[in-house]
Amino acid sequence: MNIKNLPLNIAMIGCGGYSGTLRSAISKIPELGRLIAVTTRNAENDAAQECTAAGVAIYKDVDDLFKHITPQTCSAIVIPTGIDSHFEYTKRAVENGFHVMLEKPPVATVQELDKLIELQRHTGKWIFVNFQHLFTSSTAEIKNRVMSGEFGPVKSVHAHALWRRPEEYFRRNVWSGRLRINGGWVLDGTVGNPLAHLMAEAQYLGNSGAGMLVPARIQAELYHANTIESEDTSAVRIQADNGVKLFFSASLATGEFGTTVCEIYTENAKITLTEYRLVDIEFNDGRKEYHDFTEKDDGVFSRTAMLSSMIRSINGEPPLITVEECRPFMLAWNGAFESAGIPSAIGAEFMTIEQRGQSTFRCIKDIAGHVRKMAGEGLMFSEAGIPWASPGQLVDMRNYTHFPSLNYGLIELGKMPASRRGPEKDS
Repeated sequence: MNIKNLPLNIAMIGCGGYSGTLRSAISKIPELGRLIAVTTRNAENDAAQECTAAGVAIYKDVDDLFKHITPQTCSAIVIPTGIDSHFEYTKRAVENGFHVMLEKPPVATVQELDKLIELQRHTGKWIFVNFQHLFTSSTAEIKNRVMSGEFGPVKSVHAHALWRRPEEYFRRNVWSGRLRINGGWVLDGTVGNPLAHLMAEAQYLGNSGAGMLVPARIQAELYHANTIESEDTSAVRIQADNGVKLFFSASLATGEFGTTVCEIYTENAKITLTEYRLVDIEFNDGRKEYHDFTEKDDGVFSRTAMLSSMIRSINGEPPLITVEECRPFMLAWNGAFESAGIPSAIGAEFMTIEQRGQSTFRCIKDIAGHVRKMAGEGLMFSEAGIPWASPGQLVDMRNYTHFPSLNYGLIELGKMPASRRGPEKDS
């Protein structure tokens, strides 16, 4: 896997939207990587014009891209596209001889992930997963000290987030808020998409050894306040075989935009990571530490750290997270749906509708207080006495290889033809 010539040439599928954020990050590390080609359906849009001005080649689609680049002229393909396209794009890129930098979540089901793991092993081409917060200085500080044994074994992890998303957020593309599309699973929602970073962070820091905490049993509750198929509000409880418990709760239907918090409880200390960059450590003996990693980890810095690490791995360094290391996250995500089944709608009597400027927000009453109480006590919504909540089943994720296989409602849904919609707009 050694490619010693730097900077490495990189191509990207897409160039607008979030692709633009990654283009900016690549431009910050010219000594390591250089963007040489992108795809877009509209070569006249602003993003494409920016690429042209920077000397980046423009191709109309993936077929056109692979006709013009080779592994000899380009080392890696960045795939920051929709969830529904990840598997096919990645498979094509690797089979054509390229390493891949794949946006999270890698794919929607564990069986698709297992196919990519086998493809990575067979071809010798890395398939990295873009969980950028795992590459930050704050995460490295905590993980290294946890692994050193300084804090003693991890006992539990409590992660929670309160975000707000307007109704138009769920109309921004063809897969947003969907369970399935074009015959395949998407499972969009807090666990698998916008707050997948938090779940991955909790699993990574919740494991006293290398890699992520592996779920053995999962219980979850999934709900939606917005008029969508999938979930915008979730609670997940994970039990590992070593006794560690992980509690995750999140909502995109809040009246406020709260902080993203991950608390790691160990034998000797409580470690709190806030907004992926602020670290508080409270030792049982009364000692306290505070570290602010904002200058190193905020915004573009986390993405440049991620891309830099991936490029170094192509040059021979061990990778931090590829599809193989990502399997525990997939178990958590798929397991949450196996436990809860098809997400339940929250009744109108438990919501308020807020108009802010041109945006409309559906907000669950008292959700901020509910989530904070649950996070502090390790409770599910149904255990906190919330009237719209009901418990999911406890599912065993050991030896799990196929989604869905434990939940009758999802199994039956999988037999039905998924609605088909037109192609996603490419900015």
